[in-house]
Amino acid sequence: MKRISNHPSKAVALVSLMSVAGLLLAPVSSLALDRATTTPKTSPVCTNLTTSTAKITTNLDTLQAKVTQAQTSQDQKQTVDWQQVDQKVSAARSTADTARINDFTKLEAKATTAAQKQAVTAYELAVHNAVTTRRAAADTARQTFRSGVQAAISARRSTVTTQLSTFQTSVSTAISTAQASCASDPANGPAVRLALQASLKTARQTFQAGRQADTTVGSQVKKLAGVRNAAFTAAQTTFQASLSTARQSLKLAFGTAASSIQ
Repeated sequence: MKRISNHPSKAVALVSLMSVAGLLLAPVSSLALDRATTTPKTSPVCTNLTTSTAKITTNLDTLQAKVTQAQTSQDQKQTVDWQQVDQKVSAARSTADTARINDFTKLEAKATTAAQKQAVTAYELAVHNAVTTRRAAADTARQTFRSGVQAAISARRSTVTTQLSTFQTSVSTAISTAQASCASDPANGPAVRLALQASLKTARQTFQAGRQADTTVGSQVKKLAGVRNAAFTAAQTTFQASLSTARQSLKLAFGTAASSIQ
């Protein structure tokens, strides 16, 4: 049976997390000191803080939405891919079953003595058991592979969720600190802006460092696929050995007529 390899697609949005995170500093940079539009006692930084930080919050919401959408798309594709594999396996097995039944029918027609008929029955049972054993091994290997893939994806998502939550908390804390600073000293806008920019930069760098240190799911899937394929090979080897033994016993029963057994 042809091996069918299936790998879950990578979450595309996760690759762009760091670039989206970088956008969070942009709104803060736009806090210009336009003294012509505000009173001397209140810095424009503080006056415009709510509007600017709202943009940051929107960017965070966009980032979270992209992550969620990427995960949903990945799950949907993985489900479709695995369903297609199962359908191909089922179709291949059905075709093989039909061919095997036809072969058994031809073989039974060649058996003329009681010994030959008994040998054919034993052969058919041996082949049936060999097929059942190989399919069970393949199914187990396939399911083990899929469970491993799902576990790897779940672990990666848990890590990303924690990183993103920490990032969001750091950004929210930075914004709250800036708001509190403006409330206590509304004229000290430049200092508030610099402190906010520094805090956001630290949050972003921490987030990026965590993302870069993550173990990729792709490398884990590759290892799992190797284990699965090795199990497929072992099952096929065992099947061929069982089939060879059964065929030899059948030929012995047919004696001089063994040449008709192919």
